[in-house]
Amino acid sequence: MVAQSTMWAVQFRSYGGPEVLEIGAAAVPEPGPKEVVVEVAAFSVNAVDLQTRRGKMRLFDGMGFPKGSGVDFAGVVRAVGSRVGEVEVGRRVWGYLGMKPPGRAAAGAQYVRVRADRVAPAPDAVPLTEAAALPLAGLTAVQALRPLKLRRGDRVLVVGGNGGVGSTVIQVARIMGGEVDAVVGVRSDAAIGAGARQVFDYHDLKPSDIPGRYDVVVDTAGTDASAYRRLLKSGGRMTAIAPGAFWDILRSMVSPGSVIRMVSGKPSAKDLTWLAAQVNAGELKPLIAATYPLDRIVEAHRDAESASAAGKRVVLAR
Repeated sequence: MVAQSTMWAVQFRSYGGPEVLEIGAAAVPEPGPKEVVVEVAAFSVNAVDLQTRRGKMRLFDGMGFPKGSGVDFAGVVRAVGSRVGEVEVGRRVWGYLGMKPPGRAAAGAQYVRVRADRVAPAPDAVPLTEAAALPLAGLTAVQALRPLKLRRGDRVLVVGGNGGVGSTVIQVARIMGGEVDAVVGVRSDAAIGAGARQVFDYHDLKPSDIPGRYDVVVDTAGTDASAYRRLLKSGGRMTAIAPGAFWDILRSMVSPGSVIRMVSGKPSAKDLTWLAAQVNAGELKPLIAATYPLDRIVEAHRDAESASAAGKRVVLAR
């Protein structure tokens, strides 16, 4: 068990910009019967963290302040509940909390309490501080691609391929046998590093200017999903990850052509285990734009909001 009674936690006391974040205090959590307590080595900054801090998720994030921040992490198990048999104290794990009210502390904290079925052994091939970039991005990529029944040799287009999720989708699609191209903004380094064959700058090319047709399109940007849907071959499949694609998804349900699926990452120990195996095999790597010490959490959020963000932002917890 954890000896101390209080810990630090990233918190905000009002909705707003990155400047509302602070390092506050919270009680060290105790595990419920099916939970574990993890000492956090690092956590990443995700789009949902930015939206929650801005107040865009206020219908789902509970009442009162302060609120914690952070949804995925990597660390070491320090306590386990009475009905947890598969996770041991001292094990290196990574995990995703899922969509739930954060309370005074979340993944951006010294310790995090999480259901045992939402963590899995972290990959051994990379440090925990790098592994923290992948849980939510990796889960989202796997769960976006799996329903599309990707076949070896399928042509895949990833819109927003330079972001943390997009660059992970590129890698997972390649692992599944796809031949992957990407649409990016000003910078293309993360998409190229992820293995995209061709990279199209959306500033230079409209969707209609992109040559060829695709078996699969995965949209992580949500800016013009209907236009990218028109790049599908007959019988092609498309998934949208970005909330901005909502109206395009609705239109796809009542217009000729493929229906766009909406996907958001869900906690899954099974999928985390598969992702860890890919990291250990050298097939999947965390693509990290920058790593920040804890006292630069405001900067990490501000940089994650930048239009030129490439790869994931990781914050060190110790």
